[in-house]
Amino acid sequence: MLLNQTFAKDVQRPIEGVIKADDAAHLSTEVDEYVLTNEAAKGLELLLEAYTNYTNANGVWISGFFGSGKSHLLKMLAHLLGDVEGQAFDRSQVSESFRSKATGSFLPALLTKAERIAAKSLLFNIDQKATLITKDQADALLKVFVKVFDESRGYYGNQGHVARFERDLDTRGQYEAFKEAFERIAKIPWSQGREQSALEGASIDRAFAEINGQATDGIIKQYQQSYAVSIEDFADEVKAWLDKQPDGFRLNFYVDEVGQFIGSNTHLMLNLQTIAESLNTKCGGRAWVFVTSQEDMDKVVGDRTKQQGNDFSKIQARFKTRVHLTSADVEEVIRKRLLEKNDEGAVALREIYATESANFKTLFDFVDGAKKYRNYTDEEHFVGTYPFVSYQFPLFQAAIIGISDHNAFEGRNSSVGERSMLGVVQDVAKVVGAGELGTLATFDRMFEGIRASLKAQAQQQILVAERNLDNELAIRLLKALFLVKYVESFQATARNLTVLVYDRFGLDLPALAEDVKEALAELERQTYIQRNGQIYEYLTNEEQVIEEEIKNVDIDSSEVSSQLFKVLSADVIRTNKIRYAKNGQDFPFGFKLDDQVHGQQKELSVHFITPDYPYTAEETRMHSAGKDELRVVLDPDDRVLTDLRLLLKTDKYIKRKRTSSLSAIEEQILQTKATLNREREKELAQRIQTAVGKAALIINAADVPAGSTDALGRVSEGFQELISRTYTQLKLLGGITYSEQQVAGAANPDSGLFDAEALMKIDQAAQEVLSAILRKTGQGEQVTMKTLVDTFQAKPYGWDLASIEVIVASLVGASKVTLTMDGNVLKRTEIATALRNTQKHGHQIIAPQKTFDERKVANFRRFCIDFFDEPSAPKDPVELAHHGADKLKGKLDELRASVIGSRYPFVEQLNAPIGLLEQAVGKNDDWYLNDFDLGDDLLEAKDNVIDPIQSFISGPQRAIYDDAAALLTTHVSNLSFLPPGSDETITTALADPNAFRGNKMAQLKQAADALRGQIDSVVADTRAAVASTLEHRRSELTDTAYYAAATPEAQHRAVQRIDQTLARIATENQVALIQQIGSNFESSQYPGLLDLLASSPATPSPDPEPVKQTVSVKTVSVAGASGVLETEADVDNYLTALRSALIETLNDGKRITL
Repeated sequence: MLLNQTFAKDVQRPIEGVIKADDAAHLSTEVDEYVLTNEAAKGLELLLEAYTNYTNANGVWISGFFGSGKSHLLKMLAHLLGDVEGQAFDRSQVSESFRSKATGSFLPALLTKAERIAAKSLLFNIDQKATLITKDQADALLKVFVKVFDESRGYYGNQGHVARFERDLDTRGQYEAFKEAFERIAKIPWSQGREQSALEGASIDRAFAEINGQATDGIIKQYQQSYAVSIEDFADEVKAWLDKQPDGFRLNFYVDEVGQFIGSNTHLMLNLQTIAESLNTKCGGRAWVFVTSQEDMDKVVGDRTKQQGNDFSKIQARFKTRVHLTSADVEEVIRKRLLEKNDEGAVALREIYATESANFKTLFDFVDGAKKYRNYTDEEHFVGTYPFVSYQFPLFQAAIIGISDHNAFEGRNSSVGERSMLGVVQDVAKVVGAGELGTLATFDRMFEGIRASLKAQAQQQILVAERNLDNELAIRLLKALFLVKYVESFQATARNLTVLVYDRFGLDLPALAEDVKEALAELERQTYIQRNGQIYEYLTNEEQVIEEEIKNVDIDSSEVSSQLFKVLSADVIRTNKIRYAKNGQDFPFGFKLDDQVHGQQKELSVHFITPDYPYTAEETRMHSAGKDELRVVLDPDDRVLTDLRLLLKTDKYIKRKRTSSLSAIEEQILQTKATLNREREKELAQRIQTAVGKAALIINAADVPAGSTDALGRVSEGFQELISRTYTQLKLLGGITYSEQQVAGAANPDSGLFDAEALMKIDQAAQEVLSAILRKTGQGEQVTMKTLVDTFQAKPYGWDLASIEVIVASLVGASKVTLTMDGNVLKRTEIATALRNTQKHGHQIIAPQKTFDERKVANFRRFCIDFFDEPSAPKDPVELAHHGADKLKGKLDELRASVIGSRYPFVEQLNAPIGLLEQAVGKNDDWYLNDFDLGDDLLEAKDNVIDPIQSFISGPQRAIYDDAAALLTTHVSNLSFLPPGSDETITTALADPNAFRGNKMAQLKQAADALRGQIDSVVADTRAAVASTLEHRRSELTDTAYYAAATPEAQHRAVQRIDQTLARIATENQVALIQQIGSNFESSQYPGLLDLLASSPATPSPDPEPVKQTVSVKTVSVAGASGVLETEADVDNYLTALRSALIETLNDGKRITL
């Protein structure tokens, strides 16, 4: 049975795949064969609901890509919702046809409701109507709308100014008369004359003058010069036209492919927004705009807003009604219009389904990360879609999008042009229809459906292949690869390409897969395609030239080797050390590749053997004998090395090309090549990782079993065996590794950080190290820490650095060895810091420790404990000697500091112990451990002199002594007011050379307290006497007439000064100074206060007296008064002289205080 015989309708019949807005000849067929799909029906319901119940939106956006039927739907809507200019077809027939196809009750009712709304439909393809309008004009879209509207009214749309002239004549009722006059004058009809208005200017002027009644020169030129069009004017014209129509009449614009016309032009997008907005504002719901676009509204607006920052919210509001047609609509339409089966064909196909349906997933599902497309879902779906497969429709649509985006189509807008999905499918069906039942329409055949619309340059390689290749499958694959080149979601692997060219049920799929691989290899060799890992890609002309140049780039084997090493080390293994599972120790290793070393080498190596290695498998095994390396033998894989070379060639080519000037297309290709190369690098790393996970492992000419298929895991397994075979003495560590943090504990076993059990575990390894030290020292060799590290890190030991440091520290801690650095034997507490400084390892000398007389060592240790009051002393003899020497030096410095500048006379008694200590410092270790004989003398000095004096100085007795000395110093003048000898007891005690002994400080404290009491009493009595005198003077002052007559301010100041003097007396502790303050007050301050009051009267006198100075009687000098008064005559003489002095003072204008 032939495939053609299964179809219900003849697939050879003419079907207009592309619906044209102006095509009236096929309208009946278009209405009859329109398939109202489920998706279209839902969209139509929403559309009619909005159209018949206008709110505030007057736009409908119909989206769907190539072949989805959006143009067909738009044309049907134009006839459903109004009368189409120039296409006489009964509107009711269209409505009836749609009602018959609709399911349910809702849509038929809406169709009837819409039919009752009188309307005129202006249906046009915007590209066809924009023949004289370029899209770079800011108002291009508006001009098309104006042109269509003008033509619908019978005006000349191609020239707006002519149409404006016609409209004005029509408005004045002169249009018909003008046309008659013009035809009579010009001898041609106006419909012809307006097309050449520039040439017919004179005739136009005469005809216009005839109907207008007056001559006018160049009327058309005047219109041309003044013509301008705006969206506002256009909307006003539409409204004016609608206002002349019956109530409720609508004028609707149906614009096909507006999205394609607009493209990414922001001005045109805003143009459409404003047109819809203005029509809505001016006309309400009487003027609607229906448009089609390949992109849905949200994507169009989203992209424009994101890229250009424009606000398209208004256009979203205007075009609130949106209908989106998908590939499911396409498939449904194709199945119903073209692929519907007759009864006999359906039966035969059900038999095929029963046989083959179990294989559908294998035959038609894509793998390798490709997008999941729908397979045959059930028997009915299979029968309805055969000989096509469901994946082909959305994949072909995606292919067309990609090809269109890359400007491969001919035509004004680089679209698929005069083809549709239905037309392409019909072409393929015609070809395969002649085959036997079971034949499948393969994806590559769809290329023929768009071939005529493609630019010659885009399909150049296919044309060349068709002429030069005799491999039909290779040509088919090339066409398929061309189609999917720009489909990002499709992975063009050999497996997926096999699905695309599977052309008959029952075909040997594995055999086809092999044929596909061979054909792809042939295409790749001849540079029709390129391969990046598992992915194949069609090459354009420019890409092919570049690919050929890349293949001719020279690279040498060392570059390949270096790149492979880079992938192995950086991407696959990603480490240069592996942990030994038995003790947790990390072992470094070096890399080798086919006998070539790469990077820094270590004692152990991982040696990768590639398929390029020039030896047989047996030779490879034998060559590993006696070498400390793990050989990782990779299985032969030509593609790995081929892709590796291509990776290097591409990188080198791109770097070279970047230095020269490039065209835009070359720059784009190089950018793509660079991106693909990075993907190739990742894919290579994955393949090499897989290869390492399967590689054979060899150590010392023997195969090593491994279970892991992970690259690093497998290498690690082999490395475990390499470690155990190489480092046979690693077991001495007892399966333990140590850390640097344990070094201090090992060097100081008494610290408790490293317990006895741990020391037992490390003992065997420590004895091995000690034996090496003794052996090398016995041979006269100076053993350094570096020597030990180099010895025990190497085979047969393989110990890590931290473990070696811990073992050496434990030997120091056990007093088996000493560690000397810069001439100094280090203390145990210094060992950890020294060993962690690896740069000093070469300067750290390790030697067996010298032995000493244990009795003498014990005596010195006991002396240290007693003399320095320590709970313990180092057990290690050398460290004990260091410890004792340091402590003795410290004690000597301490005592010297106590003596120098001391104010305590008894401190000089420390000079004797200082002399003993000077004999004991600065000696070598042997002296302290063998010859030290000053212990008894020093301990006696400690008990009798050092400790008592230091106890005095650091205890409370010192405070008593200092307090008594300070008392005498502070009150040295006050002592003269006490009975003689009052301070004798204290003075004697302070000078006593044994003041630091016994209870002498207690006696001193009693004497000091008694003396302090005496002093305080004298000071208090003196203070009271002077204060009493001042208080008396205060009372006296305030009772004077001067005080009473003075200003309040002067009164306050006088009293304040007396208070200040009293305050000074209250805080002063020296008797002599208190008395001096009282004397000064009497002699000068008090007279001064009287003067202050006298000179500050509250009420100034109109006749003020001369200012008088007040003086104290004590300051009045009596002439000749000296000596002693012994007789009455002496008294009389003194009084006479005193009287004369006082009168003289008064006569000097002074007043005297008594």
